[in-house]
Amino acid sequence: MPLDSTASMTAEFIHRIATDETTEHISLGEDFAVLAGAEEPEKITHRFEFSNRLCRKRTQLVFYAEGYLRVRQWQHKKQVLDYMLSLRFLSPEIRTSRRIPMRVLQVAGGCAGFAALCGLLSWLTPWNIVFTPAAVVSGIAAAIAVLIFLYIANERTMFSTAAGNAAVLTLIGTADSFKRCRSVRPEIVSAIKGAQAKNIQDRSDYLRQEMREHYRLREYGVIDHDDCSEATRRILAQFG
Repeated sequence: MPLDSTASMTAEFIHRIATDETTEHISLGEDFAVLAGAEEPEKITHRFEFSNRLCRKRTQLVFYAEGYLRVRQWQHKKQVLDYMLSLRFLSPEIRTSRRIPMRVLQVAGGCAGFAALCGLLSWLTPWNIVFTPAAVVSGIAAAIAVLIFLYIANERTMFSTAAGNAAVLTLIGTADSFKRCRSVRPEIVSAIKGAQAKNIQDRSDYLRQEMREHYRLREYGVIDHDDCSEATRRILAQFG
């Protein structure tokens, strides 16, 4: 059979797998180990936790010797995320983004400056009945603006799948957890590289399994339908 014909049949077969959603409802039980082509996660090597106290969020990462990572997150003491990642399908490349609300910081600085000015005028002039309340109100406004800044400002650390480039792990560090969040990055990268060392050699088989991983993560709400579809398109393009 000509090579072009074989490649075409392979791509068509993969496309049918990617679009047949009725066959891709993957659980974390026996089917998970079979579809991932690896051992089921059992042996925990270590745990890592960090909290964003102002946002009342807590994140826990559980590392497994078999090359998996369990991600759990709580918001206001209610668990909002709990899913397992097969690290051999992830890229060790770290992507980061920062959100710094400068306008809020400028408002805080302006209010603080106005409060200081009013305080000075209330001391130097006989109009303290006017300037003292103004200084108090401005000081309170400055404090509120600072709290809003600390609540909004964050740094995101993202890891994506290797072939599909779908973001499946996002860690958010705020003012009270920047350093703690950053400290776990090398551990995740090392775990990903260790898991990738166990990857199968057949590239086509690997790509098929990564597509299945995308569908499984979509079922858990880690990625949405559009992200899953876009990741599938990227993978299918690599069969050409």
